[in-house]
Amino acid sequence: MSTLTTALTTWEEFVELPDPEDGYRYELHDGEVISIAPSKPIHVLIRHRLTKSLNIQAQGRGDADTKFPYRPARNMQYWQADIAYLPKEDWRAMDTDDYIIYAPPLVIEVLSPSNRPEKIRRQRLAAFSGGTREFWVVDPDARTIEVSVPGATSRVYREQETVPVNVLPGIMLPVRAVFED
Repeated sequence: MSTLTTALTTWEEFVELPDPEDGYRYELHDGEVISIAPSKPIHVLIRHRLTKSLNIQAQGRGDADTKFPYRPARNMQYWQADIAYLPKEDWRAMDTDDYIIYAPPLVIEVLSPSNRPEKIRRQRLAAFSGGTREFWVVDPDARTIEVSVPGATSRVYREQETVPVNVLPGIMLPVRAVFED
């Protein structure tokens, strides 16, 4: 992850940037244009397992998707969640060419070299301020999932535990399933 500009970039300037090369992508964090490296295979595998599990357990109430772009504030913000879960009615609102102001109810980030603690902190704050109700940080090395909800202390779930999916009442996700087939 690297910053491309020293001056703050507006939303209008951001959408006019040329597409990055070599599999990189851009995000806009508080007016800073950030270049994000392509995902490593372990990152892709964990995203796949989590997305598949959430979609099965949602039972048609909504869907999870990977690399989900969202704009939690009108200006200077554009993020991409590793995984986002949206209920059906929110998916219907995506039927537009406009960049809507929106943050998914559940945002999941898988730790990688580009996801430093400061980036995660900033993203969690931006997501919560945009309406996200649950923010997870998956740590492949520690094999844990940290769950944050607004106004509460974060909780770390270990491999032998199950995570309650608050945006899907009654659903519990075994942490082990994220790291094993």
